[in-house]
Amino acid sequence: MKVIELETRDKKLVETFKALGHPARLKILRVLASRGMCICSEVVDELPLAQSTVSQHLKVLKEAGLIQGRIEGPSVCYCIAPGGGGEMGKSVAELTGELEAAKACCDISSGKCC
Repeated sequence: MKVIELETRDKKLVETFKALGHPARLKILRVLASRGMCICSEVVDELPLAQSTVSQHLKVLKEAGLIQGRIEGPSVCYCIAPGGGGEMGKSVAELTGELEAAKACCDISSGKCC
């Protein structure tokens, strides 16, 4: 199997897209964003999923650098990671810019294609 070599920025973008590739994880991010901080059981109350499933989704988001958590007694308090959204936005904006520039080269609707 051949390995596709990616730049660091693209590796991070792939991780982010993988983490956001599940509806439950996107919902978790929205819940955390709307509350500022949230204890795990509060996140579980927002989703029709078992606590263990929500914990696994939280782990994926944490590994992708989108959220962070700290232990507070018997619970873990999660919040949006500082800078995580900004970095993601920057990476997506760069990719979008590259795609827009390439679009000028190949406009099938006008019959122009380089």
